[in-house]
Amino acid sequence: MKHYRYSLLSVAIITACYSQYAAADLRHQCLAGVPHFEGEVLTGDQTQMPVYIEADNALINQPTDATYTGDVSIKQGNRTVWADQVRVEQNGGQARTAYLNGRFDYRDNLIRATGQNAQIDLTGNQATLGNADYQLVGRQGRGTAESVSANEQTRILKNASFTACLPNDNAWSIDAGEMIQHVKEEYAELWHARFRVMGVPVFYSPYLQFPIGDRRRSGLLIPNAGRSSRDGYYYSQPIYWNIAPNMDATITPTYYTRRGWQISPEFRYLTAFGEGKMAGEYVKRDRLPSWTEKDRSRHLFFWQHNINFLSDWRFSVDYTHVSDKRYFSDFDSVYGNSTDGYATQNFKLGYFQPHYNIAISGKRFQTFDDSGSKPYRVLPKVELNYYKNDLVKHGDFSLYAQSAYFANDSKEMPTAWRFHLQPALNFPLANRYASLNLETKLYATYYLQKKGGAENAEAIERSVTRVLPQLKLDLKTVLSAKQNVFSGFSQTFEPRVQYLYRPYKNQANIGSQRQSSLGLGYDSALLQQDYYALFNDRRYSGLDRIASANQITAGGTTRFFSNETGEEVFNFSAGQIYYLSPSKIDSTSINSTAKRSSSWALESNWKFHPKWNWHGSYQYDTRLNETSLANIALQYKPKANNVVQLNYRYASKNYIDQNLSSNRYGQDIKQVGAVIGWELTDSVSMMASHYRDIALKKPVESQLGLTYNTCCWSATFYAARKLTATPEGKPDTLNDFYYDNRFGLNFELRFGSGYNSGVSRMLKRGMIPYTEAFNIN
Repeated sequence: MKHYRYSLLSVAIITACYSQYAAADLRHQCLAGVPHFEGEVLTGDQTQMPVYIEADNALINQPTDATYTGDVSIKQGNRTVWADQVRVEQNGGQARTAYLNGRFDYRDNLIRATGQNAQIDLTGNQATLGNADYQLVGRQGRGTAESVSANEQTRILKNASFTACLPNDNAWSIDAGEMIQHVKEEYAELWHARFRVMGVPVFYSPYLQFPIGDRRRSGLLIPNAGRSSRDGYYYSQPIYWNIAPNMDATITPTYYTRRGWQISPEFRYLTAFGEGKMAGEYVKRDRLPSWTEKDRSRHLFFWQHNINFLSDWRFSVDYTHVSDKRYFSDFDSVYGNSTDGYATQNFKLGYFQPHYNIAISGKRFQTFDDSGSKPYRVLPKVELNYYKNDLVKHGDFSLYAQSAYFANDSKEMPTAWRFHLQPALNFPLANRYASLNLETKLYATYYLQKKGGAENAEAIERSVTRVLPQLKLDLKTVLSAKQNVFSGFSQTFEPRVQYLYRPYKNQANIGSQRQSSLGLGYDSALLQQDYYALFNDRRYSGLDRIASANQITAGGTTRFFSNETGEEVFNFSAGQIYYLSPSKIDSTSINSTAKRSSSWALESNWKFHPKWNWHGSYQYDTRLNETSLANIALQYKPKANNVVQLNYRYASKNYIDQNLSSNRYGQDIKQVGAVIGWELTDSVSMMASHYRDIALKKPVESQLGLTYNTCCWSATFYAARKLTATPEGKPDTLNDFYYDNRFGLNFELRFGSGYNSGVSRMLKRGMIPYTEAFNIN
């Protein structure tokens, strides 16, 4: 017997591909079901506009009143009333109050209503409607009321109901003994409110508020509920507080059956002192069995702030701190991820002028491992940038200066002051054919270092001076092919050649020997080497490791453009570094390149169809003499919220290890994955993803999300299985894996706004969220 096995992802892709013709504009469909004002909305005082009355018959008792019967129409400004019989009270020939007897139909630019008997003040904005069946104009919202007393500010409804569902849809409604709709503030107050689902009452509240417009209102937001194999069942209920037009807060209590309560407040503000966000997460006692420190609270604090003041000053803060190293492994938080390995804490104050800027800043990393040396914190760090074009004839001058103090949490590591000057003079030459930049630069750095306080701390050189000149020539041009390889396309070539020279100086005395052996410094790390990075001045970020250079970098990009649309459809870049002499920072072989070796990178993008993109990149590391990084991605994207992406990622073990300051990973990363987000119909959207490490032969993460949308409510189901941190007391090796299996369900009521299908929100979930990896539009 032949067995057919279909994975969840394959079924999702098949479903998506066969649903490409489904309607997906829910907003237009919903708004097509609501009334719209016909004609142009008149502005000004409606009560001072003339009153026009038409009827089959009229009995006028001049000057006190008039009675109209038979298809009566009254029009004044934006409001129009139809009724069977109307008596109009007059004062000196001016209509004042209209009494509608029997059935009526009232319409203006805000509301439509039908009912039985009404009274309308034609010299004001007051009206009283009986047994009304009303519907908002231009937006979703309808209901009934035993009586309605309306004016310019409010509508007071007795024994009333409201729903944002379209006519003939009774999915949900809210009944109230009394309802006050505040027109300008766009919210409603209800007393003795009953919430009904399909006509069945499921919730009662003596008092309730809800929005009837797009303005923010305090109240309950969308809850979230589900189950996790790690956390147990959970329920999360956000509470929104609209403090003022320029600030608000959201407080989210969450209960986990296996952990207890977590409280998560978030505060946003926009003031004269800047804009920003402060947030926290707090668990007093975590009952999770794998958490051993039961008496210790677990918490997170997050603060982002930005301000521009006094026209030339800028200040920013980005601060995240957690209570323990396992926090992001044990909690799903929007403020950090376990894959980052650290939390960042920094600030910066800067003063900006057209030719210079100066800034003082500080940065610290909270790392989440116990082994190896910790990254340095820097405080203070003072930086100066100065620019002056044509300082000499055809020469542009720049100066970068820095003073920084580095300290480490580990007493074994040294501390240091670093003083750096970096003047540069650039001569840009260009014509219609090419450009040539000749740049000279000087790196002058002085270190004042101090041995670590631990007994076993390494001895270190007290003061170090390093002066390195640099010369760079950079030639670029753009050439057009006279005879194109493919008909219908034009082709360009963009060759680039760069020569870089910098003498060698042994820098093993900067920092500790441990740092030097890894090619690290106080703030240095090996740069990722893609095509564009080949033309960087330095192999290392930071200023502590400046490798010698006597090298030629040759590369180029070819591009194809459609003759019909002028759109770029393909590009391919290739580059190579040829070392005329070894590039090194000290005598350690691992920190040097072999003589005459070449580092190179390839990168390409291909838009072979308006809906299809391909991207690939490849990087070769000559220090390791092997492929270091590679990735391939294929994407089908017929429109914004419909996408299918297949990708492959590779990183060699040695490349990963040389960029880690402590533990060694000990394994290549060979990861394949696929993600799909699709609006299947106007009501149904989905997301599915699956990533697998084929080197370890283990799945990394699998997700499925389904959202069902209607005009007045939506529901989302989410299920996932992803790698999680090793529990306390369990073995932590490459052969032992631990997963968290979870699912969740949430409902959302829509009060006439928010028609998002949910695809973009679902694509952001998970450890490996969807990213757009293409640079051809």
